Amino acid sequence: MSRTKAFAIHFAFTIVVLIAVFAVARTLWYPHPLFVADGAWPAFWLLAGVTLTLGPLLTLFVFRAGKKGLPFDLAVIGVLQLAGLAFCVHLLYTRRIQMVVYSQGSFYGLDALRIARIGPHGQTLLRNASKTPAYMYVHLPDSKKAMLGIEIRTLRGEPPIFLRGWRYRPYGAKEQNVVLTHGFPLVTVAQTNPVAARTLARFRAQHPHLGHYVFVPFHGTYATVMLALRRTNGRLVEVLAFNPGMKRAP
Repeated sequence: MSRTKAFAIHFAFTIVVLIAVFAVARTLWYPHPLFVADGAWPAFWLLAGVTLTLGPLLTLFVFRAGKKGLPFDLAVIGVLQLAGLAFCVHLLYTRRIQMVVYSQGSFYGLDALRIARIGPHGQTLLRNASKTPAYMYVHLPDSKKAMLGIEIRTLRGEPPIFLRGWRYRPYGAKEQNVVLTHGFPLVTVAQTNPVAARTLARFRAQHPHLGHYVFVPFHGTYATVMLALRRTNGRLVEVLAFNPGMKRAP
């Protein structure tokens, strides 16, 4: 067998494995829009780069028909490739979003590290949720005085409001109506922000009737994007690559 043929076989096998990992991650671990919104693409490209480098590329360098010790070299390459693949897949799995929380005008994606901070009530809601990720809503008082107290306690060291699991309740139709009422003013921001203007122009090219949509920020583990939701039913229409920063709403 020639070096080129050995490389091609190893490369093809690796691509099949990467496609399988991508399919699982995209459908089970990061269902739409989380794969884009949570920044899982960089993690997957890291996985692809590590796997291809430790596999086919090393095979291309060391393979020579009839070489003494070739089986041992290929075995070492296989072990290294499997170790790199296992590490990156573990990283993708453990950093997946397990809960999406709506709080003060934004959605927040919670991975395992953030889940550990939400307290027993929030973790119980997660365990009892019928699907993953679980969607929750942060219930806040209507009183401005009570809200001021919450903000003061945050400044004194309490967790951010979106991590206060004792305030969670399941995200249902009533909560969705609140979300669709308090969207991000992307149209207004676009008047003075060139990035927002370009983002809105691309969206408007496909969806000219902007009044039919509500824009809500999504703060993931590694990325922040804007979700375009249909005003009538709250369904996701598109993920916009625009980072609005923090916005507060009722």
